[in-house]
Amino acid sequence: MQTLDLTVHTNPTQQCTVQKTPFSIGSDKYNDLVIHDHSVDKGHAKIAFKEGQYYLVDEGSINGTRVGGIRLEAYRLKALSDGNLIQLGLVIIEIKISSPAPAKIPVFHAKQHQTLSIERMRLDAIGLHKSTRPVFGTTLLNDISLSFLPKEFVVIAGVSGGGKSTLMDALNGQRRAKGKVLVDGCDLYKNFNAFKNKIGYVPQDDIVHLELTVGEALNYAAHLRLPSVSSSYRQQRITEVLEQLQLTGRKNVSIERLSGGQRKRLSIAVELISNPSLFFLDEATSGLDPGTELQIMHLLRSLANAGSTVILITHATKNVAIADMVVFLAKGGRLAYVGPPKLAFNYFKVQDFDSIYARVERQLSPSQWEEGFKSYAFYRKFVGERQKTIPQNTIKPVPIKPEFRQQWWVLCRRNLTVLLKNRISLALMLLGAPILGSLNFALWTSDLFNTKTGNASQAITMLFVTVIMAVMSGSLATMSEIAKETAIYRRERSAGLGVVPYVASKFQLAFLLALYQSAVLLACMVAAVKLTVDNSTLAAMYFSLFLASFGSMILGLLVSAVAPSQSVAPLLTILVLVPQVVFGGGILPTNEFNSVGKTFNSMMLTKYPFESLVSLSGLGADVAKDSCWQKTEQQRKVLSEKQAAVCNCYGKNVFKQCKFPGLGKIKKSSVLSADLLKARLLIQGVFDSYGNTFQINFVESSISMLRLIALLMMIVLGSQFIKG
Repeated sequence: MQTLDLTVHTNPTQQCTVQKTPFSIGSDKYNDLVIHDHSVDKGHAKIAFKEGQYYLVDEGSINGTRVGGIRLEAYRLKALSDGNLIQLGLVIIEIKISSPAPAKIPVFHAKQHQTLSIERMRLDAIGLHKSTRPVFGTTLLNDISLSFLPKEFVVIAGVSGGGKSTLMDALNGQRRAKGKVLVDGCDLYKNFNAFKNKIGYVPQDDIVHLELTVGEALNYAAHLRLPSVSSSYRQQRITEVLEQLQLTGRKNVSIERLSGGQRKRLSIAVELISNPSLFFLDEATSGLDPGTELQIMHLLRSLANAGSTVILITHATKNVAIADMVVFLAKGGRLAYVGPPKLAFNYFKVQDFDSIYARVERQLSPSQWEEGFKSYAFYRKFVGERQKTIPQNTIKPVPIKPEFRQQWWVLCRRNLTVLLKNRISLALMLLGAPILGSLNFALWTSDLFNTKTGNASQAITMLFVTVIMAVMSGSLATMSEIAKETAIYRRERSAGLGVVPYVASKFQLAFLLALYQSAVLLACMVAAVKLTVDNSTLAAMYFSLFLASFGSMILGLLVSAVAPSQSVAPLLTILVLVPQVVFGGGILPTNEFNSVGKTFNSMMLTKYPFESLVSLSGLGADVAKDSCWQKTEQQRKVLSEKQAAVCNCYGKNVFKQCKFPGLGKIKKSSVLSADLLKARLLIQGVFDSYGNTFQINFVESSISMLRLIALLMMIVLGSQFIKG
C-alpha cells in the first residue's frame, strides 16, 4: 500500500501520515486530522483508499473542497495524485504519495488532535496614493510603500491631516487607494472576500450592542465568525478571549454598564474570536486613562507575540516603545519616518516622542520630510530591502460565501435579544398599536355602518384612519432599527456577513411585529364600530391591515437604511409619512387628483389597504351593483320613473331594498319624489368621491400592494449593499 503524506500549509507547517482509511478531516475533535479554522466544517472531507488508489470525498461542506482549483461535487470520489494541492475552505494541504512512509514524519492517530495556530501573514503596500477627487483634489496619501512582517506590532502616528485613518483603511481594504496591497504576495483588493475572515478591525466607534451582556455579545460574534467549528470549541474561544482581555468577571454584565476601557477591550475581544492574522485598531487607546492605555498596549504586544501582525493608530505616545515599528506621517499623507520607536528620537533629534509632532509641522515642509526620509538608510532597510523579499504567491485564495440560513438565524436571535432588553424600543413597538387603536372609541359611534342611523362619510374616514394608524405604528417601530447599528453592520459586513441574511433578519422582525400590530388594530376597530361581516371577510380585512403594517415597517427600515444617523431617522420618517396621508385617497378622493397626484397615489402604501377595507366592509356594495348608479350622471337624469324603479338604490325601493349607511336618517315627507331626491343626493355625495372603492377586486389590490412592498424590500437591500 502506498503512503499518503499530508502537509498542512500554515505557520508553522503541520505534517501527518494517513495510517488508515477512511481518514476524516474537519474542525470537530473526533476527526483524524483536526483543523481549528473557521473556514473548515466539522466534518469537511474524507480520504478513502480503493483498489490501489487514494480518493478524496467532500462531505457536503459549506465552503467547499478544491483540488487543483476545481471545486468537488459533494460525496463524489476524486482520485488523488502525487503533488496535488487540496484546499479546504482557506486551508491548503499538499499531497505526497510515495512508497513506505519515512519514519521521521510525525503521525496523527485517530485520537491524537492538534489545534492549528494563527496563520502568520506579512503585509506589503506598494505606491499607495489617494486624493479627494481625481483632478485638483487634496492629496490624502502620497506614494506610500510599507512592509510589515508577521508578529510585528506597528504604530501609525502623525500630525493632524496626515492621513492615518486613510492609510489604515487602505491597508485593510476598507477604503481602497491606488497602488497595491499584498498579503503574503497576494493582491488584497482583488481577493478581499477570501482574506476578510483573516482580518480583524476595531474602528473608533464601539462595534457592540449596548443592550447585550459581554457574554452574549461574544457568543453571537462567535456564531457569525466561526460558523463551522463545534460549539465546544466556540465556547472555548469565548472563555480564552475573556481571560485574555481580563473580562471574565464581567461576562454577565450589560455592556452599557462597562467603563470606556472595558468597552474598548470588548470590541477587541469580538475581533479576537476568529484569531485574526492581521489586526487593525483605529484609536483603540484614545480617551483611556494612562493605566488602561498601558494595559491595552501590553495586550496588543502579546497578540503580536502570538503570531498576529498588529497595526494601531494612536495619539497616546507614552508607551509607543512597546511596539516594534512606528510609521509617522507628515501632512498630506507623506511618509516622514518608518522604523523602531527608539531610533526615531535620533532621527528627529528630539528627547521624547511628543516633540516629533511640533518638529514635523514647523521645521520642514511635508515634501521635504518625505524626500529626506526616502534618501535615509532607514527607508532602504525597513522598506526597500523588505520589499525585495515579497513572496510570489501563485496560489490564489478562494472566497468563502456566507451561509445564509446560519447567519440569518443568528441575527434573528440577536435582534430578538436586543429588542427584549431595550425597554423603550420594545414599548414603542408593542404599545403603539394599542394606543392608536384605542382612539377609535373616542372618535366614532358604534353605528357608523348602520343603514338607519349610520354615516357613510364617517365610516370611510374611519377605515382610512385605521390604515393610517397601521402605517404610523409600523414605520415608527422600525425607523431606527438599521441606523442604530451602522458601525456594527459595516464591520460585520467586512468580516464576512452577507447583506441578504442581515436584511432578511430585519424583515423577519418586521413580519412578526406586523402580525401583532394589525391584529390589535383590527380588534380595536371591530370593538369600537359594529361591522356586519362574516369570518372570511374579517380575515381579508386583517390581511389588508397586515400588508399596511408590514409595508410601513419596510418603509421604516428603508428610512433607517438611508438615514446618516439615528437622530435623523425620525425627521425622515415624518417626511415619508405625510405623503401617505395626503395622497392615500382618504382625505382627497383619488378622482380629484391631477395626473401627478394620481401617480403619487399609486405609490402609496395607504391606497390599497384603504380601498380593500372600504370594499370589504360592504357599505357601498348595493350601490356598486345597482345598474342605475353604474350609469353617468347625465344618463341617470333622463331615466324614466319606470326605468328607475328596477334599481334598488335609485328607484322607489331605495328605503326598503338598499343597504347604505344613513338612509334611515332621511325624514320622509308625503311626496315620494322629494324623498327619493334626498336619498339620491345622500348616496351621490359619497359615490362621486369614493364610488371607485365600493367594489374593489381584493386579490388584485393585494397583489399590487405586495409588488410595492417587494420594491421597497429591494431598495432596502440595495441601500445596505452600498452601505456595506
